[in-house]
Amino acid sequence: MKPKYIIVVFVTLLSCSVWAGMQRYCCAEKEMVADMNRALAQTLRHKQEAWITPDTIRDYRSNLRLAVLRRHSLICYADDVDPKTVASSKMAWGRGGRRVVFRGYANCSVASVLALSDQRMPLSLFALSLLWLAGSLMWTHRRAVADDGAFGGLHLDEATQTFYDEHQVPVHFTAMQHQLMLMFFADEHHSLRKEDICQALWPKKPDASDTLYTLIRRLKPVLDKNSNLTITTERGGKYQLSDRCQSHS
Repeated sequence: MKPKYIIVVFVTLLSCSVWAGMQRYCCAEKEMVADMNRALAQTLRHKQEAWITPDTIRDYRSNLRLAVLRRHSLICYADDVDPKTVASSKMAWGRGGRRVVFRGYANCSVASVLALSDQRMPLSLFALSLLWLAGSLMWTHRRAVADDGAFGGLHLDEATQTFYDEHQVPVHFTAMQHQLMLMFFADEHHSLRKEDICQALWPKKPDASDTLYTLIRRLKPVLDKNSNLTITTERGGKYQLSDRCQSHS
């Protein structure tokens, strides 16, 4: 997958998370305003005097259903200034020829409104966007690692000196097979002279030809099972590690 598609999906998920969070936040504010409107109307219905008393505030708060509003909401005389916090609608009270406009105000923080709103879906989308980004970066890194130094479906991790197949599963070689494969991968053309192999693997053995033949014979099935590689004998006493797919093409 191209990096731009990874970014597009991540931004889309993140945008959906932000949009859903804002929608849930607005819904919570509307719920608070509706509760304040109902409580204010009920309070004014039974109010006898035009001024605000401690009993008025107590009655207003007792009529509220939301606990966060009971702690942070007040009833005040309404003014023409737009409130910078959650506020109820303006409601007029009139009796005995007097008319006064009241309004409920909630001095609630953003955190209080968020706590009241249901943010499970936005948080799930946010977590999904992070998981997508982390998984995509890991996948991209593994693909980059797999493509770097890969040959015939086999990859050598230089840091750990471990061979992996095309599915990034470690390939288990014996100690001697592993050393021989390291020698093949170290050569630019993946070609080794028989004498060089014997000298590197069995330096104290006068003639290790049979031992080398046995080593390669047992190595070939491992390569057949885990890669597209094979070992062939070349003229001049050389062994060639080659990709069967490239050879057939």
